[in-house]
Amino acid sequence: MKAGIDKDKLMLALEPEAAALYCRYLPGEEAKDIRNDFHGGRYMVVDMGGGTVDIAVHEVSGDEKNLTEILPASGGAWGGDNVNQGFINFFGKKIGGEVISDRIKEERTSHWLKLERNFEATKRFSFRDIKRDMRLDIPPVIITEGNLNIDLKESFKMVIPNEDVISFFDSAKHTISHMTRIIEKIPDIELILLVGGYVQSEHVSNLIRSEFRLKKVLVPTKAELAVLEGAVLYGFEPLTVSAGMCRHTYGIDCYATFEEGVHREEYRKDIDGEDSCMNIFSKVATEGDILQVEEKRVEAFYSTHKDENRRNVRVNFPFYASTDKSCQYTTDISCERIGNIAVEPPADGWPEEVHYRVEMYFGRTELEVKVFNDADETEEHTGKFDFLIEKEIPDVLPVSLVPPAQAQDRTKETKNNCTLC
Repeated sequence: MKAGIDKDKLMLALEPEAAALYCRYLPGEEAKDIRNDFHGGRYMVVDMGGGTVDIAVHEVSGDEKNLTEILPASGGAWGGDNVNQGFINFFGKKIGGEVISDRIKEERTSHWLKLERNFEATKRFSFRDIKRDMRLDIPPVIITEGNLNIDLKESFKMVIPNEDVISFFDSAKHTISHMTRIIEKIPDIELILLVGGYVQSEHVSNLIRSEFRLKKVLVPTKAELAVLEGAVLYGFEPLTVSAGMCRHTYGIDCYATFEEGVHREEYRKDIDGEDSCMNIFSKVATEGDILQVEEKRVEAFYSTHKDENRRNVRVNFPFYASTDKSCQYTTDISCERIGNIAVEPPADGWPEEVHYRVEMYFGRTELEVKVFNDADETEEHTGKFDFLIEKEIPDVLPVSLVPPAQAQDRTKETKNNCTLC
C-alpha cells in the first residue's frame, strides 16, 4: 500500500454497511426507535454524499445480530455537488457569463470560496421552506466586480427566487426515481435511512419523506459522519455483516474437450494431442448469489509442464466478470477481464503435472484467494488478485475440463471441474 499500511492490517468497509452499523449504536431514544425498526426486517440505506448517491438494501436477522446484503449498492452522480453547480451556473449568468465568473474566480479566489461556503451553509441549514426565496450573503468584492444590483449600504444579500433554488435540486429526482424502482422490486422494505452530508439539506430529506409517506424515513444524528464512525465500528465487529450479494457472475478462463455442434469452431485447438475448445468461461459464482462472509468456493485445476520451457513459467488464473448469468466464453461481449490470480513456480521448477486447489471468498468486501498445489503441499502458494491489472500480463496457460471423478478425488467442494494447463 502506498500509504504504508500492511495489507494484513487493512480492512475495507462498504459505506452502506458502515452507515447501518453506526445507526445501530446511536445513544438514547433515537437508537431505541431505530432498533425497533431494525428488528428482523429489511431496510434501505441511502448514502447521499457530495459526488454520488449510493443506495443499498439490507436485512436484519431475527436476533438483530447480523446484517445480510439483499441488494448491492447502486446509484449515480446525484450528490450535493450538483446543487452547488446549479447555483454557480445561475450566479454566473447574473454577473455576465462564464468569462466574468472565471476571471473573478481566478483573481478573487478567497472571495469566491467564501461565496461557495456561504451557499453551502445556506443550502444545508437555512433553506427549508420551498415557498420562500433564498437570501444569500455575497462578498462585497464580488458584488462590485460582478455589477450586481445590490445596494451595499443596505445589505450584502442576494435574493434568489424559490423556483430557481428548487431547480438547483433537480438531481434529487434521479435519487427518488431510483429509490422507487428498488422499492417496486423489494416492496417489503420497512425503513429508509438517510445518511451523508447532502442529507443535512432539509429540503432534500423533506422531498424524500413526502415521496415515501408509507415508509419510515430516518435521518440519524450526525448523519454526515455515519459512514466514518460506522467504519470504525466495522473494524471491531466485521462479522456483523454476515452475507453479501454477488454483483456479477464470475469465472476463470479455461478450456474443455471440444464437442462438435456445441463449441465454436474458431476456438478449436490441439493441446497435448487433445481436441480442445479455448476461452471457456468456468463459472465460480453467479450474480444474485447470497454469499456468507466465511463461505468459500473451491475449484480444482491442473497444469502440465512436460516441455522444459514450461517448467519455470508463472501459472495464471485469469479472472472474469460477466453481466450474463449464462455466459459461455470469456470473449462474450458481456464478459470483462477484471483480474489475474498468479502462482509462481517453486525454486526447482514445476513437475510434469501439477494439481491446484483455488479457494475464493466472495462474501467479504474484498475478493480473497488462496492457491494450493501438490508440488509443495506444505506451502500455501500466493494467490494474487488485482482489479488494477498491469497492461502486459504473461501469456495465460490454456485450461481444460477434468473428468468429474478425478476432480472429486482432489476436493469434494469442487463445483465446476476445470483444469489449468
